Amino acid sequence: MSLRKFTQSVDGTIPIQALMYNDEELISTQDGVGIYDGLQKSPDHPSGTVHVTNQRLFYIDATKRASRSFFLELSRVSRTDYYAGLFTSSSKVTLHLSTENSAPEEPSQSGFKSWECEVCAYRNPPGLSPSASRICGLCGVPRSLPVTISSSNVPSEVPQSTLASASTSALSQRSRKPSAIACPACTFLNHPSMQTCEICSTTLPKAVGVSTHIEAKSAPATRPTTPGPDDDDSESKMLKLSFRRGGDKPFYTALKRSLKGQAWGVAHPNNGNEGVRSGICECMFSSLTLHSNRFLLKAGIMQVVETNAQHRDTNMSNALQDLEALMVKAKDMVRLAAELNERLTASSTTTANNPYSSSLSVLSSTSTEPEEATFIRSSLSQLGLQMENTPVTLDMMKDEREWMEQLARELANVLQGSEKGTPSIGGMMKERGIIALDEVWGGWNRARGVALIPPSTFLQVIPHLAVFTTPTITSRTLNSGLAVLHTPPYSRAAFAARICGLLALAGPKSTTEIAQEEGMTIGLTTEMLNIVEEDGDVCRDDGQSVIQENKGDILVLGEVDWWANLFSGYTWDGQE
Repeated sequence: MSLRKFTQSVDGTIPIQALMYNDEELISTQDGVGIYDGLQKSPDHPSGTVHVTNQRLFYIDATKRASRSFFLELSRVSRTDYYAGLFTSSSKVTLHLSTENSAPEEPSQSGFKSWECEVCAYRNPPGLSPSASRICGLCGVPRSLPVTISSSNVPSEVPQSTLASASTSALSQRSRKPSAIACPACTFLNHPSMQTCEICSTTLPKAVGVSTHIEAKSAPATRPTTPGPDDDDSESKMLKLSFRRGGDKPFYTALKRSLKGQAWGVAHPNNGNEGVRSGICECMFSSLTLHSNRFLLKAGIMQVVETNAQHRDTNMSNALQDLEALMVKAKDMVRLAAELNERLTASSTTTANNPYSSSLSVLSSTSTEPEEATFIRSSLSQLGLQMENTPVTLDMMKDEREWMEQLARELANVLQGSEKGTPSIGGMMKERGIIALDEVWGGWNRARGVALIPPSTFLQVIPHLAVFTTPTITSRTLNSGLAVLHTPPYSRAAFAARICGLLALAGPKSTTEIAQEEGMTIGLTTEMLNIVEEDGDVCRDDGQSVIQENKGDILVLGEVDWWANLFSGYTWDGQE
């Protein structure tokens, strides 16, 4: 089936980075993936981890990594389908395989052997992909692979007449191959299709000995071979990936990006001008020898280097011109964004101040203004010119990750105030170091207006908040289950150190006095002090049950006083 025909086994106990080529890049990884061989589940591959690179797809089995792991060349994938799943059916990605789109087959270990270029004597390092190892990494000359025909490789059952006819056909094709044209000025052997010399630009004579007559071939003595049973079977050319733990959409996106890039078709990423180089190299390999024509080879390499330098200079000049034009238009873009912001603000103000406008104007405004405003706001957001007071919505962003980052940036402005705002106007935590999470959620939704944020989305934004706040704001859950946001001075260690210093300098303090000192509520202060007491930094003097008589014959209850823990490290000798 497809697994035996299109895949190659690999030792899954080796790390994936060691299995990749030097010019291969890991793009995405997903675990909990099963394999379908055609339309049937593969019993040997129920669950494993798949890795997609820019050239191959790896499957590492979860149980038998050494014997049931394999890889698939992405060059064999002709088409892909995606199934999102339904009820108990998991999401699946179907790979339609083809032998026509695959690269020429080479030995599996050819990319892991070093070889020396016959032109520039450069020793190419091992570990490159088959496409990159076919040409020299220094001069770009294709690697010459010797073709050896061994008599032991020919089956004994093949008739001698068949071998004779095949050799005769090969000789006739070789005799009809056009020969190189020698330049009358510099004696350089040029390609038969060239009209002028590639070295000195001298007009070349017409090719001699090139036969344009093609002999008619007789019909084969026997009928064509009957196609195999798997040639037209679509099931035998299909492979499915079943995602049983999710992650199908990001992995499918990465797979489509790898297939679109076609890194396996790039002959060499560091070389350009393949047409010039291939013409020179084909003629050189046809008749010239290395020792007698080394100066011509060097001239060709220098010409390629100069051409590459000229192309780089031209591309750099064009890029700088585009950058200058963009800088000229930047002021116009900013001015246009400001005008659009003013118009939208004026339109919103007019609608709010005239609630009893005519029915015609109301109908026209409700039918056109929201759509236009949404289009303008989304366009400004994509250009990076988003208006300051406009809440961020999901339809303005490309993906969910960017939406979370924009929400975290907006929440940071709500908590600490906008950087562009006046110093007198601050956020919810401008003068407070700690605040309850429910209070933050309510204040943020009031600031957003009608674009409310659900609690689930709010909890997903909290981990991203530390990146966009200065000082850093993090979350913390107290013993009672109350979740709070706090700055570094209100962390567990910092708050305990500050309370110990206060009690050491000013003596015992009640809960109310500490709450006034820290600017917190009494309930929140009590929970924070209980945590400090658990750490053994302070101890309490519980006077809540004591009735004290104050002036004016008013009876008041006592309060808990907090002392610095002087018993820490004290050893009792057992005597009073």
